[in-house]
Amino acid sequence: MNNTLENKPTIINRLSLLKNIGKIILRIIGAGLALIVGLWLIMASNMGPAYLPHIMNGDLDFWIRMTLLGVGLGIWISIAVWLLWLILCYFHDLIRRH
Repeated sequence: MNNTLENKPTIINRLSLLKNIGKIILRIIGAGLALIVGLWLIMASNMGPAYLPHIMNGDLDFWIRMTLLGVGLGIWISIAVWLLWLILCYFHDLIRRH
């Protein structure tokens, strides 16, 4: 008896489900790592003594700190927009299917 033809739709459904779960897990891990890097940059903008105090009489320190703060906040905002976009796309597909 050959059961492969009878079980083929079930196998395809399971593989599709595993593929979707894998995508979700990778997106969560990627977003989490980006948030951690953004938080580290935000915290690094307020850490320690002046960066390169002998260049421009310490004025370069302000620009380095603001750049770190801007990049960190930019990462956080882009992740929030990306997650919102994914949620809206999911609801759009859900509404379109039903």
